[in-house]
Amino acid sequence: MRHYRLQEPLGSRPLAAADFPLSIGGAGAGLVLPGCADGERVAQLGLADDAAYLQPLTAGTAVLRAGAPLVESAWLDDGARFEIGRARLRVEALGDDWTLCVEHDGGDNATEPPLLPEGGEAVALETLPARQALAAVAFEAPASAAATAPRAPRIDPRRAAAVALGAVAVAGLALLMAASAVTVRVLPDQAPDRARFEGALFDLGIGGHRMVLPGRYRLHVEKQGYVPGDLPVTVTGANGQHFDVALAKHPGRLRIDTAGVAASVTVDGKPAGHAPGELQLPAGTRTLSIEAPRRVPFETRLEVEGLDRVQDLKATLAPRYAAVRFESVPAGAAVIVDGVAAGTTPVTVDLDEGRRLVTLAHPLQRAWEAAIVVKAGEPQTVGPVTLGLPDGRLVVGSDPPGADVSVAGAYRGRTPVTLALPPGVAHEVLVTRAGYAPVTRSVRLDPGGTARLALALTQEQGEVEIDGEPADAELTVDGRPAGRAQQRLRLQALLAHALEVRKTGLEPFRVTVTPRPGLLESVHYVLRSAVEQQALRFQATIRTAAGQTLQLLPQGRFRAGSPRREPGRRSNENERAVELRRPVYLALRAVTNQEYRASKPDHLSGAFQQETLDLDSLPVANVSWADAAEYCNWLSARDGLPAAYLQQGGRLQLASPATTGYRLPTEAEWEYAARW
Repeated sequence: MRHYRLQEPLGSRPLAAADFPLSIGGAGAGLVLPGCADGERVAQLGLADDAAYLQPLTAGTAVLRAGAPLVESAWLDDGARFEIGRARLRVEALGDDWTLCVEHDGGDNATEPPLLPEGGEAVALETLPARQALAAVAFEAPASAAATAPRAPRIDPRRAAAVALGAVAVAGLALLMAASAVTVRVLPDQAPDRARFEGALFDLGIGGHRMVLPGRYRLHVEKQGYVPGDLPVTVTGANGQHFDVALAKHPGRLRIDTAGVAASVTVDGKPAGHAPGELQLPAGTRTLSIEAPRRVPFETRLEVEGLDRVQDLKATLAPRYAAVRFESVPAGAAVIVDGVAAGTTPVTVDLDEGRRLVTLAHPLQRAWEAAIVVKAGEPQTVGPVTLGLPDGRLVVGSDPPGADVSVAGAYRGRTPVTLALPPGVAHEVLVTRAGYAPVTRSVRLDPGGTARLALALTQEQGEVEIDGEPADAELTVDGRPAGRAQQRLRLQALLAHALEVRKTGLEPFRVTVTPRPGLLESVHYVLRSAVEQQALRFQATIRTAAGQTLQLLPQGRFRAGSPRREPGRRSNENERAVELRRPVYLALRAVTNQEYRASKPDHLSGAFQQETLDLDSLPVANVSWADAAEYCNWLSARDGLPAAYLQQGGRLQLASPATTGYRLPTEAEWEYAARW
C-alpha cells in the first residue's frame, strides 16, 4: 500500500486516504500556490486504486506539463513535473513512499538579513534623496600615492563572531520565550525515543519537555518495540500541556519446539504457520492449537509480549498410535490390517489406536483372522501365530439348481455354491429340494485343493384320490386341465398343488393339497348351485368350544314394545318398528356356573332366600355387565374369533363395526328372539 506525503517550502505533511481529493489553487484551497487568485480552484489531487492523479479543473494554461497545457487527468508517476501558477510540482517515489514536492518563490527565501556593525543603524530606503548633485572640483596630484591613499577600515574577526553569536542568541531567546513547554508520553506512561512536531519552525527538546511555538501540527512519535504513530495536535500559549500517544506494539516472536514433529499451527482459530519454527504473533492473549497427523492436538493460551521479543514454547504431541509386532509360524505371511497390506511377518507396524481387524495370509497355509485393540503409546506383540493348512474348496451343483446345501447339519447356501472346508477330514454334505429326494455325499478335501460335486436330484411323487358329485365334473391341477374329476393323480410330493372341480351352473370346488411320498391323500367334493351354497353357509344351530348350543335367528322385522292397552305395560314400552338386517346366533339357554367357572374358577354366585345359586347347572349370578363382556371375549378367543369388546377410555365397549366374536344380545335382539 502506498504512503503519500506533501513537501512544501514551509514543511511536509502526510496525506491519508481521507485527505483526497485535495484541491489546489488560491486561498482556501487544500494546497495554496502563488499565482492563484483567492478562492480559485485550478486543479485537484485524486486517488484511485491506491494510485494518485492530477486533474485540471479549468481550461487553458492554468496547469502545464512539459510546457504544454494539461487538458485531462494525469497519473502522478515517479519523476512527473507540473507547473501551476508560479509554482512547480515534482513527484519522487521510493518503494511505497511517494512524495509530491512543491517549489515556489513565495515563502522560500533562504537569504539571511545582513549583520549591522555595533552602533550601526539601518537606514530606510525611503529616507534617501531621490538624486544627489555632484560639484566639480580641481584636480591636484598627490605628493605621494602612498601618503595620500585612504586607509581601509580594519574588521576584528573575534568581534564579528561575537556579534553574530549574540544575534543568534537573541533570536533563539526570542523564539524560546514565545514557545510553549509541552510533554509527550507514550501510553500508558513511557517517554518516547523520538518525537517531532512536523512543520514546526521551532521544536526543541529540553529535559523531559519540548518547546514548540503555538500552532497546529502533526505529532510524530517513535518508541523502540512499537509501531510509529502520528497524532494531530494543537499547541496553545499555555505551558504544562501534555500529549499522550497510543502506539501499537510490534509483534512478538514465538519459537515453537515440537521435538521434530511436523505440525500445523492455528492462532485464535486461524491458520498461522507450521512448527517447529518461529512465528510472528500480535501482542496479547492468544489461543494456540498445534496439530499433527496421528498425534493428540496440543492446545494452550499464551500471553504474547510483542515488542519484537522472543518467547519459547515447548509443545508435546503425544502419539495416537502404537508399535505392533506380528510373528507367524511359518514366517512370510502377509499382514493385512483393516484391508490394507502392512508387510510380511515378522514385521513391526505403527497402528492407529482402536479396534483393528488383522489377517495373516500365507500362500501355503490357512489364513488367520482376529481383532486386536491398539492403545496409544503401548507396544504389543501378536503371535507367533501358528498357521494351519489351507482350506479346500468344494463346488456343489445340482439339477435342477436351487437346492439347499448343508454340511454337518449346518446350512451353507443354495446350489450352485462354493464352500471352503477344512482339509483332511470327511464332510457329510446334504442336498435337498422340495419335491425331490434328498441326496447325501461324504467328501474329503486336500489342502488348498478344489473338488466338485454335481448331483442329479430325483423327483418324488405322492398319490391323490378325488371323488364326489357330480361325477362328470372337470378337474384342473395348478391351473392346467386334468380331465374328469373322479380319478387318482400322481403329483410331485412336498409341493402344494391347487385343485379345482367345475361344472356349468354349479359353484366350483377348490382345495390345496400337498402330497407326501408313500401316503394317499383323499379329496371329496360336492358341487351345489349358488342358492344351495348360500343356504348352507348358515346352519340352524352351532356349538361353541365350551359346548353351548346357539340357534340361528334369521333377519326380519317386528314391532317392539307393547300397545297402550296391554295389561302390565310400562310407560317406556312404546311401540316402534325394528328391522334386523343380518342373521345372528343366540344361545338357547343362559350361561351356567360350570361354563362361567371355566374362565374364572373362583367365582361364587351366592344364595337367594336360603337357597344356593352355586350349583353347576344353575345360571351364573352375581356378575356385572363388564364380567359378562369379559366372558364373551374369553369364549371368542377360545373359538379363534375376534374379540367383540375393546378397552376404550378405561372400560370395555362394543367394537365398531361389530365383529363375529361372541357378545351379549341387544334389547331388540332379545325381544325379537322371544317373539320368534
